[in-house]
Amino acid sequence: MNSIEKNKKSEAIKRLQSLRNIGPVTAERLYSIGIETPEQMKNSDPEMLYEKLKKKRGGTLDKCVLYQLQGAVFDIPWPKCKKLTKGEHKN
Repeated sequence: MNSIEKNKKSEAIKRLQSLRNIGPVTAERLYSIGIETPEQMKNSDPEMLYEKLKKKRGGTLDKCVLYQLQGAVFDIPWPKCKKLTKGEHKN
């Protein structure tokens, strides 16, 4: 990866961290599956992102990551996402 690509990645990860519940590790994971902007994240299906991340990690990923992604998309604290039913809060 050259310096231009590294800078692009670094800036994208920084922007993703502006979303609720998204820290550096999750931002890096999102970038790895093609999510580079908060707008892309907000327009994504958190369940689909979770499945992509889970697949990329070999089929296992803590369910809290799903709650984290839902919270980022719906702009609510991730613990509240534990109570969401599938399809709730769809845009």
